[in-house]
Amino acid sequence: MKNRIAVFAGIGALVLLIILGSVGYFYWMSIGYVDTLHARVVGSLVEVSFPSAGRVVDLPVEVGDTVAQNEELATLELAGLGTSGTEATKVLAPVRAPITGMVVEKASQVGDVLSPGQPIVTLVDPREVWVRANIHETRIAQVQVGQPVRIRIRALNHTFSGRVEQIIGATTSALAAHGRGADISTPGLVEVPVKISIASDGYTLYPGLSAEVRIQVSRRLW
Repeated sequence: MKNRIAVFAGIGALVLLIILGSVGYFYWMSIGYVDTLHARVVGSLVEVSFPSAGRVVDLPVEVGDTVAQNEELATLELAGLGTSGTEATKVLAPVRAPITGMVVEKASQVGDVLSPGQPIVTLVDPREVWVRANIHETRIAQVQVGQPVRIRIRALNHTFSGRVEQIIGATTSALAAHGRGADISTPGLVEVPVKISIASDGYTLYPGLSAEVRIQVSRRLW
């Protein structure tokens, strides 16, 4: 009987220790870090167009292709007037990449007739990307520019280092009213977007990749 009491007492003490340890760990984490799963790699998108109307006769690039600055992306057939002013002539005009980057969208296809300024392809420079993380309104007061960040991107099976660069002065709810900022948040959840720089570590960081973010808000930890 005494042995049973001793066993139950030992089990109870162990359970209590586990509970206290778990509470202590989560408290320590809550004061030292701000975490969010509502984060994504983003970048500046560059829409490539042509100032004149024309028909697309060649479009050799595909989504995912890497192109160099001034590389030919497409060829347009432009309608013009002949030297006599009466006969229409066809002029072929190349459309070139304004930056070195990656094709992330083809807005046109061969045979499409485009109006002036209509997008043909969209580019992004993979070297000029960052992470947008939405932080819950109850935790945003702990976040400051300059704090170090750990960024886990499961698609690449790698953890990157980063830094808080900017705290956006509007909530996701306010941005959603204008069609921006809430696409990675749970509807109805009020969060504040934070811009985080990220060291690529030699990886290609594709815009749209989901990320898990941990911001160190206490200098005594990490």
